[in-house]
Amino acid sequence: MNGVEIAFQLNNEKEENVVLALANLTGNYFRQGEKMDITWRIFHVTLDKDKYYRVLYRGEKLSDLHPENKKKVKNKFDDMSKTDYETLMANYDAASRNENFQKVGIKELTEEYDLWQDKFWNYF
Repeated sequence: MNGVEIAFQLNNEKEENVVLALANLTGNYFRQGEKMDITWRIFHVTLDKDKYYRVLYRGEKLSDLHPENKKKVKNKFDDMSKTDYETLMANYDAASRNENFQKVGIKELTEEYDLWQDKFWNYF
């Protein structure tokens, strides 16, 4: 797979704004600042009774041949997730004003458990 997957949960009323800010700021950082040909998708996943977010970053330089780039994307996302809400949203608002800033919305996704993909079944 040419990409990075980041899955996480948030538990507050402002979560959608935080998810959009984290995903879009990270994607644009690598698209514009690092000059990577990168795309991303944001999903709000429902799996049985659990809900979480999944952000997928894809690009030619995000493959297993470029482990350092994959690590950079994860680290950038993680670093920004430690930013307080007001600062994060101020950074997002300022960056959003740039005409080259790309915004990706959140898509709803429902998944089901697939027991056949459970590693337990690999032993049979």
